[in-house]
Amino acid sequence: MAGGWSMNVGGRVYGPFSSERMRSLVSEGRLAADSLVATEGATDWRAAGQEPEFSDLFAAEAKELARAAPKPAPAPAPKSEAAPSIADAAERKPTQFTIVIDLKSGSSGGLERAIRSLGDAYHLVSNVWILSTDQTANAVRNRLLQEIGKGDTLFVVDASRGKAAWFNFGPEADAHIRRVWHKTS
Repeated sequence: MAGGWSMNVGGRVYGPFSSERMRSLVSEGRLAADSLVATEGATDWRAAGQEPEFSDLFAAEAKELARAAPKPAPAPAPKSEAAPSIADAAERKPTQFTIVIDLKSGSSGGLERAIRSLGDAYHLVSNVWILSTDQTANAVRNRLLQEIGKGDTLFVVDASRGKAAWFNFGPEADAHIRRVWHKTS
């Protein structure tokens, strides 16, 4: 692709980024299948997982999650000849998150409502929340970005899957986070 890619996070547009950089954002946990992307200059935003350029990255991630998920015990054979219904499919189980937020912009009322809207949450200390939700780290981060300011920082840890997503730490901190996080995951 000749041009670049932009991301739309909570109405803010970031980029342009090269395809290679977008791929690295996926591996860093900063770009999810449901993140909105567009080619440079375009206004038609689409989920990254629907873009042919990146769909292979998210297909591999979905297979990895499915492989890592515990397998349900086999159900007893039905007494009738009827095929099982789609409703019998396993539900997505909630995972546990730690959310660390440094609010420099002021009020956190909208942020607190946003966190609680995602699932069962507890405000542990002034800038730390714990959350149980069926969302991904990227989805949690993307939802919370809509409620924080440009100077605020956000770090979301999916404690159940060993994933993380973050925002606004700057290039040097981003590099250190990636280096340290990859060592432990």
